[in-house]
Amino acid sequence: MCGDFKHNAAISATRVSLPYEVRVNPHLEFSRNECETWARDMGMLRTSPAAPGTIWKPDRFRRIAVPELAAKISPDANESDLILIQQALVWIFAYDDYFTSAYKKSRDLRGGWSYARRLCTFIHPDPERLVPEPGDAVERGLADLWPRLAKGRSLYWRREFSQAIHAFITGAALELENICDDRVPDLIDFIRLRRQTFAGGTGACFAAMSTGAEIPEALRETEVVASLLDAFIDVMALGNEAVSYDMEINEEGEINNLMLVLRGIFGGGLDQAHKIATDIIADRVAHFDHSVEVKLPRLAADTGLSAADLAQMRAWVRGAQSYLSGLYDWYDSTARYGGDFHAA
Repeated sequence: MCGDFKHNAAISATRVSLPYEVRVNPHLEFSRNECETWARDMGMLRTSPAAPGTIWKPDRFRRIAVPELAAKISPDANESDLILIQQALVWIFAYDDYFTSAYKKSRDLRGGWSYARRLCTFIHPDPERLVPEPGDAVERGLADLWPRLAKGRSLYWRREFSQAIHAFITGAALELENICDDRVPDLIDFIRLRRQTFAGGTGACFAAMSTGAEIPEALRETEVVASLLDAFIDVMALGNEAVSYDMEINEEGEINNLMLVLRGIFGGGLDQAHKIATDIIADRVAHFDHSVEVKLPRLAADTGLSAADLAQMRAWVRGAQSYLSGLYDWYDSTARYGGDFHAA
């Protein structure tokens, strides 16, 4: 089925307009140099054609524009937290691209699952827990990053972030199962899987880092917040599907893409699928906004939420809105998805 949809014109913009301002962290220029230095120190950048275990040529890495992404999704983060967010994003891209080249392209299901299970042992809510000796750049990056990223964070934050990374890691192996089975997932299955494979839960954690405000404990287990977070993650993840379609389908041999799912359901061309996807994203934005503007104030009143907790929740929401606006601005400007990214 996937082969029937190859060689279509690429989509270069999301065509999604979000009602939130795009702002850029003032520490962007400082963080720009740190980004490539860390990736090189972890062994992610290819310094010679024969360098084993590397992931990107330096120019390919720069095309991703990670410093710009970090600065846009976390405009209020302090300098040290911006660097940590940036390094976390580098690691997420590194795992995604490494797993694709090492396991998805060769359809090595057994090897992919073995690698994913081992990688999960490198992150735990307790950052002092012993981990294996890193064997490659991805493992080295996570082993180096996690203790520094987790330092000083609440147990709730550490638990949420580590769970999101576990889901992200194993989600790639679940996508590999679909590839090996030549199975395009149905829409419901795809949405559930995409929340994993986008590392969606990290977005809430990055918003907390940027603003210094976590979701208040009194609200964390409520249906309102769970629904709001689902909408937030869906908006995050689904915007990527159109702009990455050409790279994923034509370069990577991917089969887990919303455009492919929608074309299988409705038929028609890529433009029609893109329009449907844009409508879905707009609905999820509306759901997020309704939760913020109507459901959260009602819940706060019903539960007698303190003024301090209400202010904390509002600050986190502003961080989440900034995250989304910055992410979509990056989707529409990055060269990551522009033709032949994985070429040698």
